[in-house]
Amino acid sequence: MKLEKEYALVGATLIDGNGDTPVKDTTVVVKNGVIQETGDRKSVRLEDRTQTIDMSGFYLMPGLIDSHVHFGGLKSDNPSSWATESEYLQAIRTVAEARKMMDYGFTTVRSGGGALRFDIYLKKAVEEGTIIGPRILACGLRLCRSGASEDPVGTVDGVEEIRKAIRKLMGQNVDHIKFVATGAGMSETDRLEDVHFSMEEMRMIMDESNMVGLKVMCHATNMRAIRAAVELGVNTIEHCQYTEGDDLDEELCKKMVEKNIFITPTLADHFNEPEPEKEIAKFLVNGWKRAMKNGVKILLGSDVWGDDITPYGKQNIAEIKLLVDILDMTPLQAITSATKFGAEACGISEKVGTIEKGKLADLLVVSEDPSSNIDILLNRENVKYIIKQGNLVVDRMNS
Repeated sequence: MKLEKEYALVGATLIDGNGDTPVKDTTVVVKNGVIQETGDRKSVRLEDRTQTIDMSGFYLMPGLIDSHVHFGGLKSDNPSSWATESEYLQAIRTVAEARKMMDYGFTTVRSGGGALRFDIYLKKAVEEGTIIGPRILACGLRLCRSGASEDPVGTVDGVEEIRKAIRKLMGQNVDHIKFVATGAGMSETDRLEDVHFSMEEMRMIMDESNMVGLKVMCHATNMRAIRAAVELGVNTIEHCQYTEGDDLDEELCKKMVEKNIFITPTLADHFNEPEPEKEIAKFLVNGWKRAMKNGVKILLGSDVWGDDITPYGKQNIAEIKLLVDILDMTPLQAITSATKFGAEACGISEKVGTIEKGKLADLLVVSEDPSSNIDILLNRENVKYIIKQGNLVVDRMNS
């Protein structure tokens, strides 16, 4: 199917991303990539020149947003390949990684960074139309301290190195800053229970980022780091894990709400090889549920990083089911986490995340109702059209 510059999708049941009850028999008008009008079929008047596409029997929802991905270019199931393979080969592979995520309905993704800044250049290639992929929010190099096993070329020690690093990233036109406040469990010296930056260093990260309006992602895997991140007012806490005996208590959750801090629990990451967990520890699940109960917004973040271990596309969409199965979200709540909340956390809610007048037309046309059964989205064949900024990028209607 070819979409004209102005068209209307007519007759679909609308899931707008705001968490509202789906509305039957609607019309959504798109012109030059922007949503011009939405409403029930009878209330929206169409011009004679408007291309009309009958979507009766289908479901229309916003494009999905994954708030934590990595473009790694890793093919092997051995992470050491990052150091031994050609970086040019890895960079080429990221093109396929982006396409796989798009094929499952992800029209926007937020990068958690990488050692070689693939996300910055991949973002440019998508924007200029050279390759097909989701809208990419890039952070370039993650900020890590010396001695961590994360990104040896992204290490910073002391406030002045941090200041300089962030200003360099600004010059690379990044969309946000990511810093690794704790270990990542990748080696004996990269312990989850260790805090990697002093309060003074973390405050400099926030000051420099806030000065130019950059949002801040914080990798945190223990309660000391989580509490520091909340005190400083980071925008999102990635993983938000801690050991048994600590507690994501109501007081801390309320502080998160006051400061509009989001949690990205990266649930699928717990089931990755080589040592997948049978289930996520109950105290962690209870803590995230407590956060939700107190009004903390939970994001969909798959933490994909290597295709053989975390399959691009499949792990991204698996995360939305885990939000339902593990955190007891309703399908509609999970969709809201993967659309509206993701856009808010990324600072682009004025552009995407919901189907509303004036926003970019990032749209999915689905064959069955995902708001009653989230499993519908797990099979990409159920997503018949994927539209990004008004343009049809995936067409499975006749497959």
